[in-house]
Amino acid sequence: MRRILAINALIFAVLASALALAYYGYSYTSEAASRERALMTDTLRELAEEKIIAIESPIVEADEKLFATIDPERLPDLEKIVRMFAAPVASVFVLGPDLKVLPSGYVSSRPAEEGLSFLAFFEETVVPTLPLTSTPEGQRGHVHAVIGGQPYLFSFVRSRAAGRVYYVVVETDLGHLVASVFPQFFGVRSPRLYQVVDGEGQLVYPPAVVGAAPTMTAAVELPFAETVSGWRLRVTQRDAPTQAARGRRKVIDAVLIGLAMAVITSGLVLLLLAMRRERKANELKSEFISNVSHELKTPLSIISMFGEMLALGRVRGPEQATEYADVIWRESVRLARLIDNVLDFAKIERGVDVYEFADGDVGEVVARAVELSTHRLANAQMTIGLEVAPELPSVRLDGNALTLAVLNLIDNAIKYAADGKRIEVKVAATGPAVTIAVTDFGPGIEADEHARIFERFYRAKAVRLRPIRGSGIGLALVEHIARAHGGRVAVASKPGAGATFTITIPAAPTA
Repeated sequence: MRRILAINALIFAVLASALALAYYGYSYTSEAASRERALMTDTLRELAEEKIIAIESPIVEADEKLFATIDPERLPDLEKIVRMFAAPVASVFVLGPDLKVLPSGYVSSRPAEEGLSFLAFFEETVVPTLPLTSTPEGQRGHVHAVIGGQPYLFSFVRSRAAGRVYYVVVETDLGHLVASVFPQFFGVRSPRLYQVVDGEGQLVYPPAVVGAAPTMTAAVELPFAETVSGWRLRVTQRDAPTQAARGRRKVIDAVLIGLAMAVITSGLVLLLLAMRRERKANELKSEFISNVSHELKTPLSIISMFGEMLALGRVRGPEQATEYADVIWRESVRLARLIDNVLDFAKIERGVDVYEFADGDVGEVVARAVELSTHRLANAQMTIGLEVAPELPSVRLDGNALTLAVLNLIDNAIKYAADGKRIEVKVAATGPAVTIAVTDFGPGIEADEHARIFERFYRAKAVRLRPIRGSGIGLALVEHIARAHGGRVAVASKPGAGATFTITIPAAPTA
């Protein structure tokens, strides 16, 4: 009992350890994935910040140098000054205190007529939107907005010369920024994917894609601060796993852990079942040893008793001595049969071939078995009827083994169906086979036990409830003998209607 409790405790300990391992494995996987995502996000954020600074710094620096160089007194040289900086400038405006463009205070890269139209558009529409007067003097300001359906970036500064306030406004060439500057920083062969989107999420860069920006998984998104503040830079790993892939990986991890748990649990369940089966087998073996010992003891006691009476001369005459000798002989035969049962079963368990086949007559074998059973039948006050069909085909058989099988069936009928008072044995040819049917008129066998009664050590429920001893190997031996002859054994029975055991053996092939 202690050993069983220790094994059960060990099994539950293994199961608990497996559960804990599965839990911590799944937790570690989830935590590692979270750390990986956090690390990737931090790296992408730093990279995005570096890219934005690298793009905006030259633009801001060029604006400030241009603001510092422009002098209201030298406006005729304004175009020359602008070209000298080679900055991505579309237009430059110099305004007086009244927020009107000063004479010669306008330079544009647009064609002449388009440039004049844009100047009028600037004075009427753009200037009112710029916080020129509220910006601190000498401090650069900027406005990035959609005006008249087009995006513009205006940088400006309020300055003073000779006691007079003037304003310089620089229009950055956004087309040049998208077509020339962005590609320098957002290379196609980069291991990361870059997108620039506007305030509505529409794709600005790369310009080859038109329409709404596609979703970027695990992307970091930061705004441009000093220039195109209405646009945002998105960055992600080009080969980064998508959210769906991460979800699939989590599902796969969960499935693998679940399978591992299922395998461990199944193994433990099978182990428990095997232990239970082994324990049951041990119990059956113990019962088998007890029953066999009792069955061996009975004929030995009879032989010893009658042998002692003969040895001491306690007989009334030659006839009684002959009767005692006959009892001793029959009990010796019974004892030999019991021993043969045990020995043959032991050989079968070891897989040893115990049969010697030769052509023979099944009818003769069955008749011999019936003859050997007459004494036991008489003691049980039972009768037996034998019906052998004429001209039975020859069969390849082991006479001793087949006799043992029939004797086991008759003995079972004597033990468990004595109330029926008779047994019928029929031998007949059925197609290319010979059948041996042993019928009793006892209590019968439940349908759910028809297959199990041929298992080793198994005894039917109705038998176990009665004080009848048995080894539990007789029918197992009968089935093995039938199969060794290339045949089979079957039972037909209903509770209260007796039972018929039929051995079917194929006939020997004719020459």
